[in-house]
Amino acid sequence: MIHSNNMKRKDFLKTGMAAGLGAFLPISQKKSSPSPIIGKARNIIFFAYDGFTWEDFSSAQHFSHRNFGKPLHLEKLFRTGSAGSMQSHSLTSMVTDSAAATSAWATGRKIVNGSLSIYPDGDELTTILELAKAKGKATGIISNTTITHATPGGWIAKQINRRDEENIAEQYAEFKADVMIGGGIEAFSPQLRSDGNDLYKPLLDSGYSVITDREAFANVRSDKILATFNEGHIPYEIDRRFRGAVSPTLNEMAKKGIEILDGSENGFLLHIEAGRIDHANHRNDAGAALWEIFAADETLGMLMDYVDKTPETVLIMASDHGTGGASVYGVGERYRASSDVHDLLNRRTASFPWIMSQLGNSPDTDLIIDMIEDTTGVLVSLSDAELLQQAIAGEIQMPDAAAFPRQPIATLGWILKGGTNDNPTHLNINYGTTQHTAGAVPAAVYGNGVEVKPFGLVDNTDFFYWMTEAMVIEHQNPEMSPEKAASFYE
Repeated sequence: MIHSNNMKRKDFLKTGMAAGLGAFLPISQKKSSPSPIIGKARNIIFFAYDGFTWEDFSSAQHFSHRNFGKPLHLEKLFRTGSAGSMQSHSLTSMVTDSAAATSAWATGRKIVNGSLSIYPDGDELTTILELAKAKGKATGIISNTTITHATPGGWIAKQINRRDEENIAEQYAEFKADVMIGGGIEAFSPQLRSDGNDLYKPLLDSGYSVITDREAFANVRSDKILATFNEGHIPYEIDRRFRGAVSPTLNEMAKKGIEILDGSENGFLLHIEAGRIDHANHRNDAGAALWEIFAADETLGMLMDYVDKTPETVLIMASDHGTGGASVYGVGERYRASSDVHDLLNRRTASFPWIMSQLGNSPDTDLIIDMIEDTTGVLVSLSDAELLQQAIAGEIQMPDAAAFPRQPIATLGWILKGGTNDNPTHLNINYGTTQHTAGAVPAAVYGNGVEVKPFGLVDNTDFFYWMTEAMVIEHQNPEMSPEKAASFYE
C-alpha cells in the first residue's frame, strides 16, 4: 500500500512537472498583449537600455536627487507615459543574451541565445527595420557599442553567430539604413578587416557621408550617414568626463540621427542603444554604470522633447535584460547610513577597465592602494590589495567562479564594497554575478496617443507587434518550438 501511494505521488510529480513545463514553454508563442499605443505613429524611436534593471534605476534616481538636485527623465517617462515590466527569456533559456533579446523586439519571435534574427536551421526572420523600409520609411541604428554589436545587429542582420561582426557589417552595407552611428571602425575598414574588404566604399558610392572622427561628425550635413568611432566600443562616459577619453556622447549621436531623419517623407524608425550600461554591470563597475545611465538619461530627455514637439512620434524605452544583479543594501543603525555610503559613487572618476589598464600585469600593493583611492575615494586594506594582486596574476578566482567568471576585474568590484555595519566605509552595492540575470526589467511607451497608465507585465516579443500596429503593418514571422530549437544543440 505504501508502494502504491509512492507510485501515485511520483505520477503526480511527473504530471505536475510536465504541466509546469507546458505552462512555461508556450510563453514564447503566446499572442501579443494589447498595445498601449492608441494612435498610429509616423515615427517610432526605440531606445534600448542594455543590461538595465529596476535596482539600477533606483540607484541612479536616488543619486541624482541627492547629488544633482533633480529627477531623472526616466521618472517623467514612467510617470507620464505607459510603463511596466518586461519578461526577457529567450527561446531555450530563462536567461537571455542581447542577441536573442533584441531579435525578439525586432521580429516578434523568441530565438536561441547567440543568434540574430535567425533560427538554428537557417530560417531567416523578417525584422521590423526591413518592414519599415519596405513601407517607405527612413531607418536608423545608433549605439555606443560597436554598431555591429548584438543589440543593433538584430534589427538588420541574420546571423547564427553574433560575434561575426565583419559579416554583420557586410549585411549593413547591403541593407543601407539611412543612419548608422556608433563604435566599430574595425568591421568596415580595409586596414582592419581580416579579408581586407573596404565596406566604406559601397556606401560612399551610394551617396553616404562616411565619418570616422568627432569634428567631422559635428559638422556633417547629410541625409545618409555611416559614422564609426574607435576600433571598438565608444569609451565609457566616466572616462570621457574624467580621464580625457575622446568620443562623441550618446546624446550627440542620437541628436545627429534625429536631425537627419526628421522630416523624412514617410516618417522613420530609429533604434538607439545605451549599450555600455551592460558592459559596466558585467564588470561589477557601479561607477561606470551610473555614468552610463546618466548619459542615457540625458539622451532620453532630448528624445522626449522631440516627441513632445512632434506629435506623430512614439518613443519606446526597454531594457533587454538585467546584468550583474546589483542590489543596494542597507547599512548602519536602522539603515541610516545607506544614503551617505551610496554617495561614495560621486568619488568615482574612472572605469574599472581604465584602472586595470593603469595597474598593468604585475602591480605592487602600494600602486594598487594609491590607484584605487585616487579613482574611487576608497582606502582599501593591504590584504585587499594583495587579493587583487593575486587575481591579476591569475593565482585566485572568486569563490563562486560560475557566477563571477570575469577576472581579475570581479575582484576589484569585490574589494570596493563592504566594510562593517557599524563602520560602513565601502560602497553598499552588492553584485550577485558578472553574468546576465533573469528578472523582469523596465519598459515604457511615450508619445502619440499613449494612454497614461501602467501596462503591467509584457513579453519582449510584444514590442514588435506594438510597432507594426502603430505603423499599420501586418506581418507574422514563422515560429520554432523550444524543443526543436534545442534539438540542434544536442
